[in-house]
Amino acid sequence: MAINVAAPKTVQAGEPITAQGWNTLGTAITTVIQFLNNSEASSLRVAITNSGATNARVSVIRDDSVTFDAVAPVPPGTEYIFSGLRAGGYKLRAEAAGFAPKVSDVTVPAPATIQVTLDSSGGIMPALFGSTLRAGLTELANRGILVSRVLDVVGRDIAPANPPAQNTESLVLAQVPSAGEAVPPNGQVQLVVSAALQVEPAIEVPSLAGLTLPEAQKALEGIGLVLGKVTTLQPKV
Repeated sequence: MAINVAAPKTVQAGEPITAQGWNTLGTAITTVIQFLNNSEASSLRVAITNSGATNARVSVIRDDSVTFDAVAPVPPGTEYIFSGLRAGGYKLRAEAAGFAPKVSDVTVPAPATIQVTLDSSGGIMPALFGSTLRAGLTELANRGILVSRVLDVVGRDIAPANPPAQNTESLVLAQVPSAGEAVPPNGQVQLVVSAALQVEPAIEVPSLAGLTLPEAQKALEGIGLVLGKVTTLQPKV
């Protein structure tokens, strides 16, 4: 706003001020105060109360549609800071992965930090390290989080919707994203689990001592074994 300067009036020493002069002086002081308030660069501090809302974007939109982004906090700080805002009304917008954007009205300067709580629109990734694949998949399903891929440590893909019985007790060794991070509704969650033990079937070989070669071969075939190379030992003279 512009300051309209009234024409100065010269008075003599001891001359009383007139009512018009007093009113002109009062109007000038009020105009100067309004000008300073409207042109003052003010700061605004915003805190997101959700612990899982990492990497949030906080911005304000002025009445002329100009948008300003806040400076993100540097850990261990928690406040998003705007500086250099002129006084007046703004639309405050806060958004983060896994949460619905929130818009509210704010007035600058604000006497205290603005507290903003976002509504979840996804899920928060739990800590799954050391749990079985069965337990981990159940926990994620209860939170409404979909798993896009499961791998074992040797690179074999495991179907997350219906893992084989030998993999259900495998332990979770790694997860993406990390525990505590917000997962959007269509987020890509991946797990790495230990490899399942491959147990080879074993057959007890019966004693073949005293049998002829055909008898030994027949005995082995009867339990599903095949006679291999036969070595004949010559008796020592």
